[in-house]
Formats: sequence, C-alpha cells, structure tokens
Amino acid sequence: MVHVLEQCRIAPPPGSVDDEYKYSLPLTFFDIPWLHFPLMKIFSFYEFSHPKAYFLDTIVPRIKHSLSLTLKHFFPLLGNLVFPTDGGIPEIRYKDGDSVSLTFAECSFDFDHLSGDQQRNDIDFHSLAPQISPTSTSFGIVPILAVQVTLFPNSGICIGFTFHHIAADARAFHMFKRLWASINKLGEATLESPGIVLPFYDRTVIKDPIGLRSTIWKIKHEGSTQPPPSTNNNVRATFILRRAEVEGLKKWVISQIPDLQYVSSFTVICGYAWSCITKAGARILGDHEDVVVVGENELENFGFTADCRTLLDPAIPDAYFGNCLMGALATTKRMQLIQEDGFLVAVNSIRKAMEERLRSKEGILQGVQNWVRDSKSINLTRLVAVVGTPRVDFYDMDFGLDLGRPKKFEVISRENYFSLSRCKANHQDFEVGLCFPKAKMDVFAEIFTDGCKGYLQNKSMSPRIQKPSRNFPHVSKL
Repeated sequence: MVHVLEQCRIAPPPGSVDDEYKYSLPLTFFDIPWLHFPLMKIFSFYEFSHPKAYFLDTIVPRIKHSLSLTLKHFFPLLGNLVFPTDGGIPEIRYKDGDSVSLTFAECSFDFDHLSGDQQRNDIDFHSLAPQISPTSTSFGIVPILAVQVTLFPNSGICIGFTFHHIAADARAFHMFKRLWASINKLGEATLESPGIVLPFYDRTVIKDPIGLRSTIWKIKHEGSTQPPPSTNNNVRATFILRRAEVEGLKKWVISQIPDLQYVSSFTVICGYAWSCITKAGARILGDHEDVVVVGENELENFGFTADCRTLLDPAIPDAYFGNCLMGALATTKRMQLIQEDGFLVAVNSIRKAMEERLRSKEGILQGVQNWVRDSKSINLTRLVAVVGTPRVDFYDMDFGLDLGRPKKFEVISRENYFSLSRCKANHQDFEVGLCFPKAKMDVFAEIFTDGCKGYLQNKSMSPRIQKPSRNFPHVSKL
C-alpha cells in the first residue's frame, strides 16, 4: 500500500537558468522516433534504516533543495513537450516558472522483496512511479519529467522517475540523475569536482543535410503501431550473468562460427536472451500449437539501438543532452530460433544487423528514413527488444543515504523487452531484467539457467554458421 505524504513542484532558483534557454529546444531526427514510445519508468532502491520522522525532517528538505539546484542545469526536464496547433513538429519549451512534479510517499510493501532479484509482482512497482498527464489537452502540452521519493520506514527509500524519452536517451538522463545525487550528498560545491559533466544543448551539432528531420516527422505523424495489451498478472525477475559465464558463452560461439575471432558481450547476451524468450513462448503454447498459431515461417524481430555520439562525423560531444541513438533490427524465422541451435542463429542475426545498419560504408545515417518507415510495420507481438546499456553505470548514484549506492536499479518496460545493465557488486557481471506472466517466467528461468550450464560444459555441436564479411567493434544499447 502506498500513501502520499506530500505533493509539490520544484523549480530552479529564480533567475538561475541561462536566458538563451527560455524559449524552446527543437527536436532533432534522433528525438522524433521516440514520440510515441511509452513513458520511461526507472527506480533506484536505497537502504535507509531510519523512521518516518527523520525522513520528513531531514531527507525531504534536502531532496527539495538539491533537486532545485540541479534543475537549473537541465532546463528541458523542467519544460513541456508542446504540439503546435498547426500540426507542425513539436518542441520542448521552457519558461520562467516551469517546474517538476515531486511526490513524497510512504509504502508498506516489503522493501527487501521489491529490491531483490527473485520474482516480484509487476503491479507493485507502478505505485512507486509518479504519474505524468497533459497539462493542456486542447493545445497538447505534456510534461517531460516527474519524480517520486517513496519511504519504506526503517528499511529503505525508492526514488522513481517517469520521463518522456523524446527529451533524452539513457546516457543523457543518467547525467541528470548522477549530478542530482552528487549535489544532494555534497552540496553545490560538487560542481567543482573533477569528473562532473554539465549538459551540452547546442542542436546545431546534429547535421541534417538531407532533411531527415522533416522526413521522419512525416513518417511518425502518420500514426503509430500500438503495443500489445499488458496484463496485471506479470512478474518481474532479474537474472545475473557472471563474467565467467559470459566469457564461456563467447568462447563457445566463436568455436561454432568458422574463422570468427571476436564477438561482443552485448551480442552474446542479447542473442542468448532473445533465443530463450522465444523458446519460452513456444513451450508455453506447445510445439505443435505454436506452429499452428504462429506459423513456422513467421518472422521474429530483435530491436536494439547504439549510441551515435562517436559514430557521427564530426563526433558529438559526450555531454550532449538529448537523444543520439540509431536503431537496428535483427530478423529471423521463428522456427530457427526455437531449435537447438537457436542461440547461434540469434547471435549471427544480431551481428549481421549491426554490420548492415550500424557499420554501413555509406555512413550510419544512410537509409535511416527507410528504417523508421519499416519499423512501423513490425508485428509487435513478434518483437523482443533490449533497453538499458552496460556502458552506463546506473548504480553510480550516491545520494548520501545510509549505504551510498543503490541496492537495486530497476526499469519498467514492455513485456518482451528486457533490460541490460552492469551489476552493482561487480561491473564485469551483467543484470538481465524481464517482465512476463508467471508461467512464462518460470519456463524462461529453466531454459535460461539450464541452457547456460549446458554451453559452459562444452556442449558438442559442429560449426554451422558462416562468418559475415567482416568483424566490427562492440555496439551496445544506450
């Protein structure tokens, strides 16, 4: 049970936002594809062994003050996504007086259970996420960010964020979270510390010589494909892949693909998760019924994105605040994924998608408008996708609470989307977070765990996948 203690709005100190940002921030062709994406919901769980009175008297004022100081550097999060009445491209607008919704709440749920890795009811997380609703339905004005801080008395605190992906990708949004945590712990003096990075907003660094912005807007403006309905009976679970396990899977994959000398951890983890998810779905239906209902030639899709900051020419500054992601899609027949060698099929399909979409000789932006158009026709019931990235340390958020870094990081995403991040205890280990109906989660857990053991025991299989034309460096989802 969650009980609201206080609802307020937090603005930066008066006159603290640079004058050049008191108008609008245009959307780029990297932002527009996220227009219809579901709101992101992110949680960080912190151990906190203090009673409610201490929380109200000490923590609440600190949170308000530090958030105010942080927001003056992140004006897009204060503003709104505004849709022009003439049907033009929306933009992010900020003006003096804009603020962020901040909710303080108290929860009676078991903190240790919710912040664990085992199966937990998905619906229990949604009350920890603040709500975002349009401030004006007639003019289409949508807030970008809302924050909720929930107390579990004498046990912990959950800091939940709901935000619109159109404003920033994971790398940029984490910049905000990390600075807020640092200011809450050390005060504004932290801005002088080495390693602190402030956001860069200049949209002119995104070059658009062929008019991708207008083209992609026209494609997205035609409408969006709605995701399949979710269920209230889903459970969430986190699976840990240790470094030794990942290295073992990589070694096994290399042994099965002639002349292959390198495969990334990202590719292997995503390929393994994709094949296990598809096999779990087939087993739930039953092999024969799966073929009848889905069809043996039905295509399965795997979606991922890559950070383009260093892939563009010229490169975009690391501190760029906004979206700078390029999507890619791996596709293969369902029957190939659910066979014994489905793992290899998935890995090879992802490798080819990286090469074709992200390592094109013509440049990473070549044909992107076609990719956006084609992605609208994807059957979302046959799509698995990854969110998060191992390249961002989501546990690097020390608010100065009891034990510093979060106990658990959690992302709420669509069913058949899984999160991928580094572990808190060991950055060379990986967390894979999923959300399924319980029956499917049970089957997935068995396939995932037993399959990994089998591959690490040097499962015998003759090489059967041909190597693509060339290798390419690690690409991961941001």
